[in-house]
Amino acid sequence: MLRALSSLYLFFSLCALLAAAFIYQTVFNTGVPVYGTPWFAALGLALAANIAACSLRRLKTAPAHFTLLHAGLVIIIAGAFATRFYRFEAKLPLHTGAASSKVYTQDASYELPFSVSLKDFRLEYYAEPRGRITVQENGAARVFDAREGETITTAGGATIKVLRVTRDFGLTAKNEVIDKSPYWHNPAVRLELLSGGKKKKLWFFGNFPGMHGQDLPYRVSYAVEGAEIKNFYSSILVKLSTGTEISAEVSVNTPLRYGGYTLYQTSYDPSDAGYSLLTVTMDRGVWVVYAGFSLLLLGIFLWLRK
Repeated sequence: MLRALSSLYLFFSLCALLAAAFIYQTVFNTGVPVYGTPWFAALGLALAANIAACSLRRLKTAPAHFTLLHAGLVIIIAGAFATRFYRFEAKLPLHTGAASSKVYTQDASYELPFSVSLKDFRLEYYAEPRGRITVQENGAARVFDAREGETITTAGGATIKVLRVTRDFGLTAKNEVIDKSPYWHNPAVRLELLSGGKKKKLWFFGNFPGMHGQDLPYRVSYAVEGAEIKNFYSSILVKLSTGTEISAEVSVNTPLRYGGYTLYQTSYDPSDAGYSLLTVTMDRGVWVVYAGFSLLLLGIFLWLRK
């Protein structure tokens, strides 16, 4: 039994099947990930058993590096299963100025041993975005920068004046136009159009380029260039039950780790500049994986020293 379980043919067959599963998941699969399926778990368990059986067969005669390499691989696989079944992950929605300790999974909500409040949320662009007005007339197109107070004369003699530029167009209860945030979520420009002795004042929106297409003798559209988001940040305050407070900034590539929990910046809401969504995780099996890699690296070090 031990001889059959420790077979090299079995080892390479299992590796080939796992490689095929990884390729399928990465390239072809668009549904539920294979990593949580029973058959994938069975492959992992079979590989761990194969490596363990191989080690047991040579336990008395094998050099130290051989035992450490195989033990490291088995522990890494065990750690992966521990991570899979004991990992805690939930969503933490935050609004500016409000503290919350409640996180949500698909099925339930949980209370964290600390509360988190959002002090500020900000976006970072790769470059400073700029608004551009395009006028199409008689088959020709001209592009202008959208700057308040700028006056444009088209090839056909029409005059266009930029009255106002907003980054995130919004309306108050009194129908007053405001910028809801400093970010280019709903860019708009108000233009004064003078053509054929007739004057119009109209809003043009970057998210709706086809507006007023039937109302003008020429086509005007507004767009924002360079508004690609590089990163987004949440400035948070973590408050413990003891009253201790910790200030931190969480971004896409810079999570906050505290008390066994890790807080990741996950998402935001373009319609609400004061909202941020964090993901809170606790991975109880990660130290098993670290221990396995430590044994593996030690085995490699001893092997290379020979």
